[in-house]
Amino acid sequence: MAKTLFKGFSTAQGPTTRKLHDIELAKQDLINHFHTKKGERVMSPGFGSMIWQLMFEPWNDTTEEAVKEDCINIVANDPRWRLEGVNTYSSDNALSVQLRLFYQPTDQLEVMALTFDRELEEGL
Repeated sequence: MAKTLFKGFSTAQGPTTRKLHDIELAKQDLINHFHTKKGERVMSPGFGSMIWQLMFEPWNDTTEEAVKEDCINIVANDPRWRLEGVNTYSSDNALSVQLRLFYQPTDQLEVMALTFDRELEEGL
């Protein structure tokens, strides 16, 4: 059995705390980073994603490049991951990002799909 490299927990599943290890923890950390709006974290205004601010901008090459650049910067902040590629998609109600990631500690390739829903954002 492989030795555990990283340990953590998640409260995203409700009142019970779920223990996370290694790649699952690294994935949850990335998800948390993307789901935090830039400027939302106390004492760390540079933390988070600017995708939330770009969701209501007209979808053009400039906006798409800004989303991709944000993804590159977020993944670069976590040394456990190396970004292999980014695809972005926009529809009337959502903006989606597909990341091809290489988890460096165990040499695993992962595909992570994230959806940013405009209707959810309006309700917050």
